[in-house]
Amino acid sequence: MTTSPGNEHREETRIEQEETIFIELLSGESNDVIMCTSLDLSANGLQVVLDSDIPLESILRLCIDIPDRDPIFLVGEVMWKRPDPDSDGIRIGFLLFESDDSNIEEWKLWMADALN
Repeated sequence: MTTSPGNEHREETRIEQEETIFIELLSGESNDVIMCTSLDLSANGLQVVLDSDIPLESILRLCIDIPDRDPIFLVGEVMWKRPDPDSDGIRIGFLLFESDDSNIEEWKLWMADALN
């Protein structure tokens, strides 16, 4: 667990935890899904590493696959991106939204349990 000192944009405690994340990309007439792994998680955001770029301000559906739980569906906006120093990928930070078609409340409860 980390409070991420030195990064003024983070206001919440984050968990450095790897979870499988599915991101739905809407492009024209097709919907592609890419799979990645989280680097860290918080109640209102998450950070992932991807092999491909996603434009800033994209609002996308996310699915978090946590072992021994039903998948959690979320909606998030790409807030920042930068090269990943440990790979050829791109680190992307998502801000999670409260949305009627998401499980944001379930996510926040899971995060609260994980922090305790």
